[in-house]
Amino acid sequence: MKQIVFVLCMVFAVPLHVFGQGYVITGELSGADGQTVSLRQFRDQQPVEVNKATVQAGKFTMTGTTPYPEFCMLYVGEQGPVQFFVENSNIRISADPENPQKTKVTGSKETDAFMEFMDEWGKFEQQIKKLSDSYVALSTSGIATQDALINIRLQAEKMNTDRRNYVISYVLNNPGKISSVFIVNAIPVSGNTTLMQILDITQKEQVVKGFDSRTGQSQWVKTIKDNVAALKRTDIGQIFPDVTLKTPDDQPISISDFAGKGKYVLLDSWAAWCGPCRAENPHVVQLYKRYKDKGFEIIGISLDRGKAEWVEAIKKDNLTWPQMSDLKYFESNAAQLYSVNSIPHTVLLDKDGKIIAKGLRGEALTAKLAELMD
Repeated sequence: MKQIVFVLCMVFAVPLHVFGQGYVITGELSGADGQTVSLRQFRDQQPVEVNKATVQAGKFTMTGTTPYPEFCMLYVGEQGPVQFFVENSNIRISADPENPQKTKVTGSKETDAFMEFMDEWGKFEQQIKKLSDSYVALSTSGIATQDALINIRLQAEKMNTDRRNYVISYVLNNPGKISSVFIVNAIPVSGNTTLMQILDITQKEQVVKGFDSRTGQSQWVKTIKDNVAALKRTDIGQIFPDVTLKTPDDQPISISDFAGKGKYVLLDSWAAWCGPCRAENPHVVQLYKRYKDKGFEIIGISLDRGKAEWVEAIKKDNLTWPQMSDLKYFESNAAQLYSVNSIPHTVLLDKDGKIIAKGLRGEALTAKLAELMD
């Protein structure tokens, strides 16, 4: 039997209006008779089967309804996925086991528009890979000059910037579209960084503008709206939101134990596994020594998963200020409350517990504390 292979690409069928009473997904597959086709959705960050069909005579049909477009993954057995959005329309999938790149999903104008986006994205990816390969080849050739290597690196940096600007421009110029909110949530623009970590409040509000009460229930829309709400709760000028976690000794500790009590307080989100955090720690240690007797306090908020690593890093880096964590990584209650998407991340509170600065590091943090306390 021929092995069924599906292309791991992002293909979407996502019109923002509803056709008919439900969806009909039809597919053509060879070499898969008798196998189960499974349609899965992400729910609470886990893939859950929501529909299935059996391949007969090289074809399958799947029907159902959805209140709004949903990102789905289609598997034959455990092979796949074909990734697309299911909405109430006629969606056709054709897969060529001999040439997975010819897998097609058709059924909406939104698919065509999004694939145009992906084509442009792919061009950036190809150019970045080409530059990366050139850099590796040149650096290992034994004849590379420093100027030549720097030139390739600068080209790669510009290409990354151009790609990022293209993605931002796309989502801001296409508000109210499922493709746009999916891009914000899921498409990396630099390493593992997504637009959710880059766009400001105003830009995120623009992206979700235009969704009605039905389409606004999409998990991709709600995630951005929830993020905007959280950002507003922790915007400059707001009183700190409180949270209670555990110390390394498993004792409860709250931000309110220190904040709003007449001291400047720095909320420092970090982790033992975070290289930039560990590199910053010696600088923060020096600042703490300089200002702790002048009305300055730090609360370390760890996004670690393992307690042993967390405790070892505290000791090794000589962090003598209060520490708290629930060992839930970026799912930490504190990280969710303060919209921490990357670390190190700092929030500076005034003596009354009001947020006066965010994201201060290095010399910027030194200058701010000197302004306030020297």
